[in-house]
Amino acid sequence: MGNVISIDKIGDFRDLVNSNSSFVYQIYKDKGGKNLFNLVCSCLDWITVSVRHLENIIEFDKNIDRKSMQVYSLISSIDLIFESIKQLHRVFISEKSIPFSGEKKCFDERLFPNEDDNNYFKTIRACFGAHPVSLNQSNSKRFASWPFESFSNNGDLCVHLYSRDVNEEDLLLSLNINELLEFLLIRYEYLDVIADKIESLFSEYQKSLSSQTIEIKSDPLEQLYILRNESKKRLDNDYYNGEINDLIMIFEAKVTDPKLMEIADNYKDSLLPIIEEIKTNLQVMNIVDLEDDAMLRVRSNLSMQLGYELSKFYSWVHSDKYDPLLNYYFERFNEVTKGKFNFTSSDETNLTFLKVKLMLAL
Repeated sequence: MGNVISIDKIGDFRDLVNSNSSFVYQIYKDKGGKNLFNLVCSCLDWITVSVRHLENIIEFDKNIDRKSMQVYSLISSIDLIFESIKQLHRVFISEKSIPFSGEKKCFDERLFPNEDDNNYFKTIRACFGAHPVSLNQSNSKRFASWPFESFSNNGDLCVHLYSRDVNEEDLLLSLNINELLEFLLIRYEYLDVIADKIESLFSEYQKSLSSQTIEIKSDPLEQLYILRNESKKRLDNDYYNGEINDLIMIFEAKVTDPKLMEIADNYKDSLLPIIEEIKTNLQVMNIVDLEDDAMLRVRSNLSMQLGYELSKFYSWVHSDKYDPLLNYYFERFNEVTKGKFNFTSSDETNLTFLKVKLMLAL
């Protein structure tokens, strides 16, 4: 039974949901005032739990009581998977339809022939453990008996459905495990249909935003302001947002020390290709790691020597929280550079940030 479905499919689906710069999260975290991304996460979690359980399910016990509860566990796992897939269908495909509605492919010799596979599975679930003492079939109140071994070659377990009405005949409901597994497999594979839809939605999203031309400015700082807004609109990627904000700090910094002006200008010029690459990638909605960010993320021998101080300094810059050791970091920077950059707490944060980048670029 463990070979019927594989955990790989839900793993691949989860990777897709988290891919494309978290497209699904950005679009569905607030969809018409509803956080549908939380719903998606819940579905993925419960499908994963259920599939892991089914992959490791043991052979049915010969004892009818234990076997009955094992079968109910199987049915419950299938139910969790299908209910989750129905919710994913509602999020990504249609709120107004239920997948496989009207189909009658999985269950032969069904006791209630008017029920489609979806509803007949609900009947099986109710009779074999979900609420067997409170059934309602054909406008008649019924109760399921103790499960027992089937006398038919087509069945694995049976229950009698007793009626509350006097002189009403009992009904016999037979359960075939292979039919249940077929029901499961068809619905689990529906993840592929939903995955294709997500890919299509992302492609349409890319196309739509790619057609919106990003304004071009000759001044790097003005261009960065535009890119900051465009990045928020175009998937709001943390990596791109962080790179743009770092660049803005650098280009906003005003260097007044004549000894540093030329160095600062040359460094800023070296960052122009990064700005252009960010603009190009945002324009075509290709949110990938930047190739030209070496000068922005430069590492030198000082990166090792000042590893602790730099990590704390960057935390201070990006969190804007008070750090009582800030002056100590500046003292260490001045010590190893022999005071070349004159780090001081009186400087603006963006100027200090630029000085650190200049220090590491030497």
